[in-house]
Amino acid sequence: MSRWNIDVYGVSLVLGDLGDQLGLEGGGFSDTIDSTADGIEMALTNAKSPPVEAALSGFFEHFTGETDAMFTRALSCLQGANDATLAYNQGQEEMAAEAQSQAGTGENLDL
Repeated sequence: MSRWNIDVYGVSLVLGDLGDQLGLEGGGFSDTIDSTADGIEMALTNAKSPPVEAALSGFFEHFTGETDAMFTRALSCLQGANDATLAYNQGQEEMAAEAQSQAGTGENLDL
């Protein structure tokens, strides 16, 4: 007997909402990352001061690394939850558990 009791429709709604917030089809967190990066690049172009340019460049590198990691981890969590739910719905509990264990690791993404 399964210990899982998943509301597949409810999971679908939540994943759709989170995908919208992440910006998988435009907007959301993805657009925020892009617009912030554009702003930093514009500031770098207009700084005209080596110390300010160095500081902005360092911040930009840090920002890019952190936001890429956040976006990838969030995407991996969404993919893992989706894969686990689909496997559960098909009665494949072992595959569902494997998908669940990979959620958030990035191993479940084809990047």
